[in-house]
Amino acid sequence: MDINEQKAELLPIIIEGHAFEPNAKGLWSLSEINKTLPDRAKPPAQWRGRDRDYFERCADLHTVIGDQGGTWATERATIAYAMACSIDFYVMVVDAFVTMRNDAIISARMSSLALVEKDKLLADNMPKATALMLKAKAHGISWTDACRAARIERSQLSKRFLATQGKFRTVFDHDKGQEVLQPIAMGFTRGLFRRHTGLFGNADGWKVTDRGLNWLVEKSQWINEGVRAQQTANKKKRHGPKVSQCATA
Repeated sequence: MDINEQKAELLPIIIEGHAFEPNAKGLWSLSEINKTLPDRAKPPAQWRGRDRDYFERCADLHTVIGDQGGTWATERATIAYAMACSIDFYVMVVDAFVTMRNDAIISARMSSLALVEKDKLLADNMPKATALMLKAKAHGISWTDACRAARIERSQLSKRFLATQGKFRTVFDHDKGQEVLQPIAMGFTRGLFRRHTGLFGNADGWKVTDRGLNWLVEKSQWINEGVRAQQTANKKKRHGPKVSQCATA
């Protein structure tokens, strides 16, 4: 099979707004990356040394000569190439692969959730990661929808757990006349959450961004385990220690 014939079932990586898709063998074109981002990435031919030799021996790096030629690399070789260009570019490429993986996870989870509901039509039309992330990036998605996509089991209890970890805080909502939980200021500063009222607002007054959704996917296991541990501790606290019944003499 020719290296350019068809693309693998992988999502593209996005670097500075440019999408780079893998070929049928799951390899990314370093030549294309260099051509698109010449100020960031140096020509693959200028990447020399033990690192390049190592990846060529391991079949992680392939060079094709000719008009349709170029240099293709696996994920780890692409990351190594980025490191050879600059630290800043290395960070960009690593972040791009992390985002790609999270998008794939979200897409699979959204489809599987629909199938669990035994609605094949819903499963076929369920928004995939790209659509979901675009919505999150445009004006945000609700905490409930974000937790559902990230497979966080108890969306409301997860707020309480995150409050114990210093990620959320309790504030008084004057409109509701009660205390509510919301992200700390740093969460908004880092771009994980966005305040919203009006047309795209919701009852919380804030929504989860695309960056926040990726963060929830990465932290989902930690959050779920924390919520379960918190529930167990609360249950023991409510019931108190067991008192043994001993017969009196």
